[in-house]
Amino acid sequence: MTGTPNFVFDYPVFFLFVYGIAVVQWTCIGRFLLGAILPMDSPNYIWRWFRLLTDWVVAAMRYVTPIYVRPLWIPLIAFFWLGLVRLVGSFVLFKLGLAPTLSTAGGG
Repeated sequence: MTGTPNFVFDYPVFFLFVYGIAVVQWTCIGRFLLGAILPMDSPNYIWRWFRLLTDWVVAAMRYVTPIYVRPLWIPLIAFFWLGLVRLVGSFVLFKLGLAPTLSTAGGG
């Protein structure tokens, strides 16, 4: 064993955080696209799964979004805010030393 750090397994907090938010983000996009062509009570299993994964974030966005915004657009608003949370969270984890770096500070 060389003793070099493992890029993925040495930073589980960072990768679980980033991956988890990304899954919900892209599921919001899928919910938006399917919501444009399917009724809300559709038995389609993909639609039901997208709703299951994103109902909590869509409900939160509905709470903070003005009432005149149509419900169809709420998943896109959620996508934007989740992206911001992911970006800021990544910076915070990087500053705390919980994110991988591409090179050492000393160079070499």
